[in-house]
Amino acid sequence: MHLEPTNRTPEVSISDSALELKGECYPEDITAFSEPILELLAEKLEACESYSVGLELRYFNSSSAKFFFDFFEVLEDAAADGKSISIEWRYRSTDNSMKEAGEDFEEDMEEANYQLVEI
Repeated sequence: MHLEPTNRTPEVSISDSALELKGECYPEDITAFSEPILELLAEKLEACESYSVGLELRYFNSSSAKFFFDFFEVLEDAAADGKSISIEWRYRSTDNSMKEAGEDFEEDMEEANYQLVEI
């Protein structure tokens, strides 16, 4: 799956072994945006032993934050089931709000390998 970015949604690429999400995330209908991503991610995680995720966000709104909590829960559950899950939360050195958001999500990750990466 590959979704081109729009003015309200990030670029999303999902393969058998990796997911990349880059840009801004504040879609008008978060459910319509997020459900296909979460469903495909769950399918990919069932069929693999290891999976890597890269996120590079410039902005997301509060309804998108709920999506990200669900997103990370899917990844954490897969890691708890024995999958090797590697997550990179990439943030610009000048973007303290994205760094803090990454730190907030990191607090919930116990099984997955989660790294904050300054770019």
